Amino acid sequence: MALLSSNAAVEAGQGMGATHYLYAVTIATITVEDAVAAITTTYGGTVVGINSTTDATCYVMVESGPGGAEATGGIALTATFAH
Repeated sequence: MALLSSNAAVEAGQGMGATHYLYAVTIATITVEDAVAAITTTYGGTVVGINSTTDATCYVMVESGPGGAEATGGIALTATFAH
């Protein structure tokens, strides 16, 4: 259970260490497994979350790495979080 405090300060980057990338993976074009392999092996990212493996589009959150996985067919960069 989360506890709230009235003196909590919110700032950019809280809870995130490195640059994060949110990718949309179109499963009709590439499997989630192949997308994760490309992101981790080719682009050096660390996958920290996947929302689904059965939806037509799933979202993969990646921490660190240089980015660039959107060059792979079926993977689209949706957002970048950097601080």
